[in-house]
Amino acid sequence: MGRTVPTFTMVLQQEIESWGKFRRGLRKEDQEALDDLFRAARLQLASAAYAARPIPFESVIMSMVLMQHRAILQLQQTIASHAGQGCGQYTVPLLSQIPPIQADEGGDGSANDHRMAV
Repeated sequence: MGRTVPTFTMVLQQEIESWGKFRRGLRKEDQEALDDLFRAARLQLASAAYAARPIPFESVIMSMVLMQHRAILQLQQTIASHAGQGCGQYTVPLLSQIPPIQADEGGDGSANDHRMAV
């Protein structure tokens, strides 16, 4: 008996292959950037498999976003440490300083609706 459900590693590889034409259309440096993003998704295979999302690409994108956010946090820490050494007064607002959005408790949904009226 073989597997009836592909592993997330197989799903990710299929996803990477499906973006092959898009990748070939990119400039060399952008191809490398895309490859980096897919490598970031590979680092999160266990969590993506555990999530078992109905649309696996959601887990791939979330993994990419997570790694990008980690890189941003590292850059913010580097900038903050340099600023502390007298290299400038530049400060980067951290997301942890922004209050979280609270789930609407049965209202009409407008409390957290930040769409623009047209």
